[in-house]
Amino acid sequence: MWERHDVAVRRSDRKSSVHPTVGVVRIDCEVLATAQQDQRLLVFTPRPGNDAAGQLQLLRVIGQQNLTAPDPLPDSLPDRLT
Repeated sequence: MWERHDVAVRRSDRKSSVHPTVGVVRIDCEVLATAQQDQRLLVFTPRPGNDAAGQLQLLRVIGQQNLTAPDPLPDSLPDRLT
């Protein structure tokens, strides 16, 4: 198997993730490894040519909104405003 080179190290990949709100997010994944191969850093970036960048921007704010109604104005405003 090794002599035929059937096994290879993958340093990049394409991934898809399904989010219940924004749908399928398609991203590229790059694997950066140390020389000793004892540490790896995975870098995920939006795949060019699709909506992934916009979907990731939307995911940054989902759940951050305050959807409660503002406090009603008091019956009487302070004297300086009337």
